[in-house]
Amino acid sequence: LFWGIWQWHSGGFPQLFIMVAFLADFSGEPALAGFVSQLLAVVVLMQAVLPVWSSLMSPLHAWSTRALGYEAGMCAVVLATVTVVHLAGALMTVPALVGVTVGKIQVTKVTSVKKLAGAMPLVGLNFILGVVAGSAALVCAAKSQHQPDFAAGLPSGPLLALQTGFSLLVTELIFYHVHRAFHQNKWLYAKIHKVHHTWPAPVALVSTYCHPVEHLGCNLLSIFVGPLLCGAHPAVIITYTLIFAVGAHAHHCGYWSDDMGMHDLHHEAFNVNFGNAHILDYLYGTYRLKKPSQLVAAAVLQKKTCGVTDGSSTVTSEKSD
Repeated sequence: LFWGIWQWHSGGFPQLFIMVAFLADFSGEPALAGFVSQLLAVVVLMQAVLPVWSSLMSPLHAWSTRALGYEAGMCAVVLATVTVVHLAGALMTVPALVGVTVGKIQVTKVTSVKKLAGAMPLVGLNFILGVVAGSAALVCAAKSQHQPDFAAGLPSGPLLALQTGFSLLVTELIFYHVHRAFHQNKWLYAKIHKVHHTWPAPVALVSTYCHPVEHLGCNLLSIFVGPLLCGAHPAVIITYTLIFAVGAHAHHCGYWSDDMGMHDLHHEAFNVNFGNAHILDYLYGTYRLKKPSQLVAAAVLQKKTCGVTDGSSTVTSEKSD
């Protein structure tokens, strides 16, 4: 992969994709192929989204900086980004609320507006914590380089790819180990992580329905540490946050997405799939996919189901062969 990035830096942009495609296609393991594919997807998304999002945020940053100071400009950018993330989460929640069964993973389980409304105060609190922590991260990243243009000084494509890959690995290291500790330590689970698992069949907006300690010490920490360690531009940090936060909402939406329902299975089966990119799940033996027979049964059930009711399902899982 790093050879491919070097070739990209030397002008051979296709070499990066050839190398990653080779790794993904011939890894022989779904977990490894999934990890390489996710790495490639995040690298490509960062290349595409960074110039767009930084340009969109530049006027807001400039106006807020002139009116209230540089720190306020960073805070405004974070507030706008977190708001967009939650709006995306709200849109992804609508299918579950109206009873769409096509593509639904746990098709016999539904949620209600009343139950979702009860979760909103905690989601709102974590919204505020996200804005505060994100603002602190961006101000820390900017240091003394107070650029009036938020989009000025963006990294080159190869440097951005390296920073993205490094940040993804750090995110996975922190998220997996902290998340697994919340499960293995009975006190941590009972006092902190159990809140998040009150949703065995989650919807997108409850991605951040968790104890504030978990949101700060697991979700936000895992996102910010990598970019800060590699000295990333503030625009890189907020774009990385945007991509991963929207991805977290997608993984909680209750429908098939890029993670093939692995996090939904974590909520359903509890002690599997602790990671995000799942490379550590593979290495530690906690990687699970639903059995093919279960996927077929779910598809048949979706076709037969005219309406769904509250219910529970017996979940078994198997390690990928």
